[in-house]
Amino acid sequence: MALDNQKLKELYRKMLLVRAMEEKHGQLLQSGKIQLMAHFGTGQEAVAVGVTGPLRKEDILFGTHRGVGEYIGKGMSPGEIWLEYLGKKTGPCKGKGTLHLCDKDVNIPGLVSSLGADFSMSVGTALASKMKKQDQVTLYFVGEGTCNQADAHPSMCMAALWKLPLVFAVCTNQFCEMSYMCDHYPTEDVAPRAAGYDIPYDIVDGQDIEKTYEATSKAVAHARAGKGPYLVEYKTFRMALHFSGDPGGYVKPGDVETWKKRDPIDLCRKKVLERGILTAEGDKKLLEEVRAEVDQAVEEGFAAPSPTAKDLFEDVYAEGGVR
Repeated sequence: MALDNQKLKELYRKMLLVRAMEEKHGQLLQSGKIQLMAHFGTGQEAVAVGVTGPLRKEDILFGTHRGVGEYIGKGMSPGEIWLEYLGKKTGPCKGKGTLHLCDKDVNIPGLVSSLGADFSMSVGTALASKMKKQDQVTLYFVGEGTCNQADAHPSMCMAALWKLPLVFAVCTNQFCEMSYMCDHYPTEDVAPRAAGYDIPYDIVDGQDIEKTYEATSKAVAHARAGKGPYLVEYKTFRMALHFSGDPGGYVKPGDVETWKKRDPIDLCRKKVLERGILTAEGDKKLLEEVRAEVDQAVEEGFAAPSPTAKDLFEDVYAEGGVR
C-alpha cells in the first residue's frame, strides 16, 4: 500500500526526529553533560513510527525502553521528552519518570521497568475499554526478548478469550539484550505463537515504513471492530548496542554494516525523493529543521526549573490523603 504524499512526509519527518533525538542524547552522554543512560533504537524507526501512526489520540500505547520512537509517534514532543529526561519539574511526570516515559495527554500510561509486566496491564486497559464500550484500542509495543517473559502467554490467552481490542506489536530486532535472538528461540519467528490462541497474525518487513503502517492499520481496524486481538511481528535490526555503556563484544562482525544498507530512514528518503514529495534541497532543509527543534528542546530543558525536596512528596497519595 502506497501512502499518500502528506502522510508519508509526516512519517518521514517523525523518523528523522527520532534519530536526531537519540543522536543528541548520545552526544550529551559523550560530553558528560548528562548522566542519563540510554537504550537507543537506531535502525528501528520505521517500526516505532509505523506502529503508532495509525493510532488515534484516545488509543492507549504501552511502549518500551528502546529509544523514543513510539513516544514521538504517539504524539509526545521533543520538549516534553527532554524535560522528563532531565528530571525537570515541568516534565510530564514532573521529572520523576525520566527514562520511563509517561504522558496521560496522549494516553501513554508509562513504561514498566520490569519488562513484560505490562503484558497483563495492556489486557487490563483493553478490558476496561470493552466494559465501558469505548471506541478505544490498546497497542502493546514489545520486543521479542520480552515475549519470553511469564506474562506473555496468559495475557494472549485472556485477550483472545475475551475478544479484547488489543494489538500485540512485536519488534523483532534480532537481539535479546546482549545476545542474539537465536540463543533464546528455537524458531525464527515469534508471531506463530498467536495461533495457539486463535489470534490472527502477520509478519512484515520492519524496514519499510509503508509496510509497517499498513500492517498496523489492518490490526488496529480488526481490534477496533470488536473482532478481538491481533499480533504483528516486525522484522528489523537494532543497529545500536543494548545500552549506552555496552561494549558490544557479542555483535557478529559485519551484521551492522549489512543492515545499514537497508536503513529505514534511507529507504523512506528514497521514496519521498522518487515520488517528488521532497527535493534533495528540501530534504536537507527538513533535516536541519528537525535538528534545530531537538537542539531548542534540549536548551529549554536545561533552563527549566528543577524539582525541590518538597516536590518529592507530591503525587504520592491521592488528593485528600489516605482514607
